[in-house]
Amino acid sequence: MTEYGLQPSYIRLDYSSSYGPHSSTIPTTQWLPTSITGAMGSYVGWNTVPIDAEDMIDGYVALAKALIPPTSSFNFATVFNFDSGPANRFIPVASKALSVVGTSATGSPNKAVSFTMNMRTEGGQPFKVVYLDFYLATEFNKITAGGFSVAMLAVANYLGDSANAFSGRDNTRPSAIVSGTFDLNDALRKQYRMI
Repeated sequence: MTEYGLQPSYIRLDYSSSYGPHSSTIPTTQWLPTSITGAMGSYVGWNTVPIDAEDMIDGYVALAKALIPPTSSFNFATVFNFDSGPANRFIPVASKALSVVGTSATGSPNKAVSFTMNMRTEGGQPFKVVYLDFYLATEFNKITAGGFSVAMLAVANYLGDSANAFSGRDNTRPSAIVSGTFDLNDALRKQYRMI
């Protein structure tokens, strides 16, 4: 495992909003080709119990849909595994089409707004997940764990659950919520011709 890289494996979730396509990358522990119940292989959770990759992804998306508006949807999940052999690169090893529409009922502006869920790993390093075209329920103020909505807490707790295999880039388990930050994403503002 390379510390602070995406090795050994990661999940890429492709999703879209009414403004365009996006993707989110979440590092994991070592992916295993053997499936338990699904068809996407498996992982060994931080609690040393095997977990089906498809179940873990479906569980995350089922919670994360509450963070995105009904005009957004999760469309595709791909597992990438690092091949340290001749290829020496990440290779897509499993994928699944998704059709999971957002359920966030907040009705405020969301074009080019990003929300970053900031956590810490057991190794004390940052772990972040970014959601784009996120409905802004408050001003652009940083929030602490106490300001997280029920849906945000559910996602953070799922990411840090020792039964799952999500990982920080330091190859330790995400374990503590630090904050949530909101921003206008400059790259999206350019893409959407807002500036």
